[in-house]
Amino acid sequence: MSFTCGILSLIILLNVPGSVGETLRVACSPQAICALRESTVTLQCSYSTTTIRPQHSFWFSPKLKAKWRNEEDPEDLALDSDYAGRVRYTKTTMSSSTLTISDLRERDSGEYHLMIVTEAGQKYSSSTAATLTVSDLQIIINDTATQTERTLNCSTSCRLTSNSAHYRWYNNGKYVTWTYKHETRLNVYSNAGPGSYSCSASSHPKIWSNAVCVFGKNCWSVTYSDRRLCALEGSSVDFPCTYSYPRDQTVTETLWYDFRLTDLSVVEQFAGRVEFLVDKERNCTLRMNNLTKTDSGEYYFRFSTDTAGGSFSGKPGVILSVTDLQVKVSPTIIRLPSEGQSATLACISTCTLPNNPTYIWYKNGQPVTNKPTRSNKLYLESASSEDVLQYSCALGGTEAPKCIEDPEYITALKFITVGAAVFLVLFLIIGWIWRRRKKSSPGKEHRSTEESGQVSML
Repeated sequence: MSFTCGILSLIILLNVPGSVGETLRVACSPQAICALRESTVTLQCSYSTTTIRPQHSFWFSPKLKAKWRNEEDPEDLALDSDYAGRVRYTKTTMSSSTLTISDLRERDSGEYHLMIVTEAGQKYSSSTAATLTVSDLQIIINDTATQTERTLNCSTSCRLTSNSAHYRWYNNGKYVTWTYKHETRLNVYSNAGPGSYSCSASSHPKIWSNAVCVFGKNCWSVTYSDRRLCALEGSSVDFPCTYSYPRDQTVTETLWYDFRLTDLSVVEQFAGRVEFLVDKERNCTLRMNNLTKTDSGEYYFRFSTDTAGGSFSGKPGVILSVTDLQVKVSPTIIRLPSEGQSATLACISTCTLPNNPTYIWYKNGQPVTNKPTRSNKLYLESASSEDVLQYSCALGGTEAPKCIEDPEYITALKFITVGAAVFLVLFLIIGWIWRRRKKSSPGKEHRSTEESGQVSML
């Protein structure tokens, strides 16, 4: 790996020694929040700056301390592989910080704290935390006194912080009605009749509950085991999927499609790269090979039967994100470390990769085996700028890492390089001018002496 390659693939973090564990009065809003899986949540904390001069801040969660190098020294949430591409910080004022987490998973539930780092390198962690609970939408069927009625509840494990004005109900994937309350009563002879029912909250209309079969044993349904997929560029990915339909019907057509509403197998972009692992029982899995970033998007499975109107699409679909790897650091202050300074490097993707992948670090293309690592992070105790810029990362089982450009940080690094060059040029010019003046000064002093002597003689 060349020196240029290293510059293109990482951003440097300076670890400033400080005191961890000191507290700072912090007010978080809201202190407790309940949010839907797959939604986006925003947490904000503000702090006093009367005696503290913060240089930067970051968020952390104590539930991740097993992945830190030192459990007593919190690490930036944005560097954690399980939050890759899902965390964003916003500094709204000089004394507040906002954390936004997107594409929520139930495992994101927990406490989140703010860490303040001062200009002197001291660290202050918030004594209070913002507590997040992530819930799924579920339909619960309650039997009634009669065999022809059912009560459906659109429920969550906690009360949603973003109150919904109403709830929407779907039968066989089609909207049928809405209610102010989170429950609705169905009659087999009215409403939409028997079938597969789902619900959504008006605050998040694109996030649907699981589908349940009401007044029937064989309903129309398409179930995706994961609605969010993240995969590396050049790899393959499966879209696990199952489907069902009334037993007295026969499937005549199955296909996967995207926004073009066309069978992927006839779309030029996917030629030779898609496989349909579909059968007429339950499996409707799609496999996509040799992924490119242009493959990112939402995909749906649709099937038809031999009856009039016998067609069903699984909506919402599966959202695929295709990513590469980048070596990043936090805070986002661009500064090249001089000899003897420590640095923390993190192998980051633009979305959260599944199955807790293994990360491999390289220096000049050779595996690094003599440096401390933890999860997706590499810790350098002492390094020069030339050393740090020679590191890159890859996932276990993949090919050797490639140089990946990060325009935001490359621009900053170029700015530093140009600034240093301008400073050097100015230094040389000033030196040249100073030397010319020094050379010309003896002649001036000699003439001045002669003039003084002439005056004296007069």
